Amino acid sequence: METLVLIIAAVILVAGIALWRADSSKRVPQQTEEPAEESTPQEEVEYDTDIPEEEPEVEPIPDRAVGVYEEDASEIDPEVESVIEEIPEVTDYQPEPVPEPEPEPQLVEGTVDEEHRSVDKHGFLSFPGAQRRERKAWAAKHHFDYIKEDAFLTDEWSRGAASTGAVARDVVSGMAEGYETHLVDLASVPVMAMRRGTPSEVVIDARRGEQSDDAGREESDDLLEVDTVSGFRMLSNAAGVATRLVDERVRVALEAMPESVTAVWMESDWVLAETVKGSAPADWEDMLQPLALLTDASFTLPPRSAGANNLDLKHLEPTRLKPEEPEKPEFTPDNQEEDLSQPLVIRPEEPLQMPVRGVQESRGVVEPRSLGADDVDSIADGQPSRTNDLYGTRVVRDLNGESSIFDDAQDTDEPPQEWRL
Repeated sequence: METLVLIIAAVILVAGIALWRADSSKRVPQQTEEPAEESTPQEEVEYDTDIPEEEPEVEPIPDRAVGVYEEDASEIDPEVESVIEEIPEVTDYQPEPVPEPEPEPQLVEGTVDEEHRSVDKHGFLSFPGAQRRERKAWAAKHHFDYIKEDAFLTDEWSRGAASTGAVARDVVSGMAEGYETHLVDLASVPVMAMRRGTPSEVVIDARRGEQSDDAGREESDDLLEVDTVSGFRMLSNAAGVATRLVDERVRVALEAMPESVTAVWMESDWVLAETVKGSAPADWEDMLQPLALLTDASFTLPPRSAGANNLDLKHLEPTRLKPEEPEKPEFTPDNQEEDLSQPLVIRPEEPLQMPVRGVQESRGVVEPRSLGADDVDSIADGQPSRTNDLYGTRVVRDLNGESSIFDDAQDTDEPPQEWRL
């Protein structure tokens, strides 16, 4: 097993080296083609060769040993003489020519195609799926959600990169700068969108640079060019509204947009920004604050209708943080828990007999009485009524001179007489 792992690792290493060599061999000729052509005429520079170079005087050295001897010189041994004759011939020292330094190639400044701006950022490390892994890492850094595809977002947009009807892929969704934010790929073009909550019929489209030569990316027929703001050509279907929209926030936001951003537009209740293919996470990071500033400025656009003035707060971030959910109490089973099932019905052996109208039956003691008699006593006693001696509020007094209040009572068994007027 270990041998197999080592073999696989060696194969991967060889494949990586081959990819690196292939990538470097493709980029080096492209960078050196034009400088090499421009450097060829510089090699025809003529140098003045009339100035003689000063050469140091060298004493003449005999090329070889000669048999010239002085008169008083001692005789030389024949063996030594043969050795002297075999000395090699000495030649003058000629220094090696110093190569002339080649002139440095001058870089030619030119316009770079937008689709290949970010190719050198990844280099040979741009293996399949590298950009998707970068997007997932960026989503995890900001605590965003990642899904491979979202068909509902495609129906929300119809301008810019969304005009082709491409499905939104590699979707990253979350809350940024207080707005609902999405980062998607529409036909391999990264697009960042923020929802502002209030829809509008006015469309604002800002394109960087001059008019595009791509026929597939021409502006819509209903958009007219209004002005140029911070290097962006602004188009709109309502020129007056677009002119009033441009304020300090719009200028600062467009100037702060990264160079990879090629277009910014507002439609319905969305503010979107489009970048070149293969944009990096650093570009997405730099787009958040400028795009949020444009979203703030977009609230000055007129609403779609008079009945849509109410702001949809469900798309905005809450004003305060949601409190943490309290801990749930632990469930402790009760052994004496009441049985909530239907109780058992116990019926008597002999059914109860209930009274019915068809059978005459009396229950309890009933006193006999005559029918039609009144049980209530009459109020009058049957005597004729007396005449009233009262005359309104006056009282007639008996002035016969007889007063009995000071007399002693008589001890008799007779009841006291009734006093009458």
